[in-house]
Amino acid sequence: MIYYIIGIILLFGIIYLGYRCFILSKKLKNKNNELDSLLSSTEKKTQMNQEFISSLSQELRTPLYGIMGLTNILANEHPQLESNKNLRSLKFSGDYLLTLINNVLQINVLESEEITPIKKPFNLKELTENIINSFSYAIENSDNSLHSEFDPDLPETLNGNPAIISQILMNLISNALRFTRNGNVVFSAHLINKKGNVNHISFKVAHDGNEVSEEDKKSIYQEFIGIENVQKSYLGTSVNSTIVKRLAKSLNGEIILQNNSQSGSEYAFVVDLETFNPNDETNQTAGSSDRQKVLIVDDNKLNLLVADKILSKENFECTTIDNGFDAIELAKDNSYDIILMDINMPKLNGIGTTKRIREFDGTTPVIALTAVDVTQLNRQIMRAGLNDYILKPYDKSVLLEMIHKYVRN
Repeated sequence: MIYYIIGIILLFGIIYLGYRCFILSKKLKNKNNELDSLLSSTEKKTQMNQEFISSLSQELRTPLYGIMGLTNILANEHPQLESNKNLRSLKFSGDYLLTLINNVLQINVLESEEITPIKKPFNLKELTENIINSFSYAIENSDNSLHSEFDPDLPETLNGNPAIISQILMNLISNALRFTRNGNVVFSAHLINKKGNVNHISFKVAHDGNEVSEEDKKSIYQEFIGIENVQKSYLGTSVNSTIVKRLAKSLNGEIILQNNSQSGSEYAFVVDLETFNPNDETNQTAGSSDRQKVLIVDDNKLNLLVADKILSKENFECTTIDNGFDAIELAKDNSYDIILMDINMPKLNGIGTTKRIREFDGTTPVIALTAVDVTQLNRQIMRAGLNDYILKPYDKSVLLEMIHKYVRN
């Protein structure tokens, strides 16, 4: 009898355990479904955020291009205004706003791990001088001083990505100035060593402002840091910390922090850059009396004016048009040396316009002018037959360099 009782108890125990396992399994399944739903929702929100940032960046870049372009034209046409305080303020504000927009957009690009730095020749000394000059107005009414040192042993022209290097250095300098009171900020560029045509270079930004604590040092490279740390951190915000870390990594470079409680803090951006060899360039251009013909397509009249002004002064014959349909007809009836094509246009965008032009003209170089995150457009650009792109706003030198890359005199 007792065996029957024990058997019944065991049976009920097994049934109970089975029931509990069933309940737990059901709960786990529900939790997994909730997690899957949450993950899907998060991915959708992330995608929407990235699309919003790209769209916002484009909307900001387009008018900024006009402002910066007209400011440069004004300075070039009226050299006597070069030292004008208001003009300098306008130019600095434009440069600063562009850097801010680039920072926000760059986070959007870097989160997808798709950044591929494009190397091109640039003058390192000129680049660093422009960066220092861009901050000169900012410190005019402050008690801080900004000093710079440039190693004469550094090659004049290097191969690299000047836009990314500029972004890193501007972030470091701006934050050094922000967290220095009645002190000095020193920027320096030095050649550590050279092996063949590879230069091991150190860019240092030192300041005698607030010391970076060990706790803040650890948080510098975090994605998000608390506002109390933001107020003390040398890099200032999570935007800057994300940008500096990831951009340096994209160039195979490194950020090194040195702390000294008595003399302040120093950051070193160390990177390898190749010496530019002009003999490798097959696209060197010589002077020519013939005016090269350029078709500029952009729905923004101000952008057309700026591009026309820049290129007309460089002896280009410019034709401007504000829509894709008319651009197609002009390309059919005329021969152009190069076409500059805005991507975001109503009715027929630049990609669609280029596709139709390629149906009857497969040789004329077509360069995209875009304020859109190009990492999202690379495939479309290649399939449409566009040869290259320029991200707006752009400098005059960048535009001319791109044109000379595809048009030979």
